[in-house]
Amino acid sequence: MKLIKIISFLLIFFNLLLAQLSFKNRLEFTHWQDDGREYWENWSDLTYQHNWLQLGIRYEVNSPPDPTIFPQPDLLKQYELTYRYARFRYKRLTGVVGNFYAIFGRGLVLRTYEERNLRVDNNLDGAKIQLKMKKFRVQALGGKMRDKYNRRKNSVYGLDAEIEPAKHLRFGGSILRQDDINLEHSQVWAARWSYSRDWWDVYTELARPGWNKELSNYTAVNLSFSEISATLEYKDYNKLSFTDSSGTEYNAAPSLTREHMYTSLNRHPHALNMNDEKGYQMEINWFPLDQWQFVFNHSQTYDHSNARLFQEFYGEVKYSGPDLELHAVAAWNFDFLTRTKNLTPLIDGTYNFSLRDQLHLSLQHQHTINTLNKGEYDNELVLIEYSRSPFMSAALVGEYTNQNQWHNLNMKRNYWLYGNLTFNFWNNQQLSLLYGSRREGFICVGG
Repeated sequence: MKLIKIISFLLIFFNLLLAQLSFKNRLEFTHWQDDGREYWENWSDLTYQHNWLQLGIRYEVNSPPDPTIFPQPDLLKQYELTYRYARFRYKRLTGVVGNFYAIFGRGLVLRTYEERNLRVDNNLDGAKIQLKMKKFRVQALGGKMRDKYNRRKNSVYGLDAEIEPAKHLRFGGSILRQDDINLEHSQVWAARWSYSRDWWDVYTELARPGWNKELSNYTAVNLSFSEISATLEYKDYNKLSFTDSSGTEYNAAPSLTREHMYTSLNRHPHALNMNDEKGYQMEINWFPLDQWQFVFNHSQTYDHSNARLFQEFYGEVKYSGPDLELHAVAAWNFDFLTRTKNLTPLIDGTYNFSLRDQLHLSLQHQHTINTLNKGEYDNELVLIEYSRSPFMSAALVGEYTNQNQWHNLNMKRNYWLYGNLTFNFWNNQQLSLLYGSRREGFICVGG
């Protein structure tokens, strides 16, 4: 008996040696000089991987919870194990027990994800199993979704399947149902199909909550030629939002607005409303020469009474040389939420002095017109960044607005300036230090 225990211990020990163990940690500390507030936030991830088995846990710290992120900070535990799972794989079968993320189709029925910079994490806690064959794929799941306070209220069950009856042609369907029948919608279902060829493809998905008469749909067409590629998307979302009892949405359909990488263009983003909006987005990319690229994007969003919610025209010229990369961008958009029209030209470029040294300069201007009182104002942003790969980067960012001058607002300041230092150690450790004042809203420093 003693010999059997020794052999078992040795087998477990050698298995651990052959396995892969990884640890990741992200810590953020913020000190506000204006009122002396201090916040600690930390995410610790530990993962064990061996052949067909993967185990993982995540521990989060919010000490104390930031009231600007969590309006009711008393609902959030300051120290909590928020993510743990066991995932296995056997030939074409995969499964997970514990916490996981999932998407059905393009997200009209189900899409759970994490975006840590925005403090979004709506993972499911339960079980999921997935089978992938050559012509057939199916996944089934069940669990409870997390809201922003890490609460889990309702159980939800889902099934998604896809079949390929002929080459290039696919059909699929999804259904998601929750146990609380007292909510407005207890289930949502969708059907989809796609067809692809060498130079074009088309995708369409129809969705309906319960058996209501409202039918939502999403369609995308992609074209690709030798020098030109184009995408055209259409949406019509009508009472599609599917939520639990806390109001957290299970689904997240495509918004059909361009995702921008520059700060000024993100000052007036569109907030998706899956209950009442329709519209389209088109984008054309032209590559006349190897070093040149031209981009044109246009999108419009309306509600079902044909009131305009969002509209944007975007153009970009990109040059990519051996050591120099330049972006010249101009965009105009209308945002119903802030009732503004915004014209934004910018120039962004990087120059490589050597294989390791790079200089990044960004000049961004935005002219805003308030459609309610016809007031106008300007925003300016300048970014200078030096990088020494892979060791460090240093950035200085300044922003100015004359909005207070035109509107007599009681703003604490009309300019912001901060420096940001980032150091990389041992290929997998990073330390980032920021000091100064930063304007609220969506932030993107270096693109």
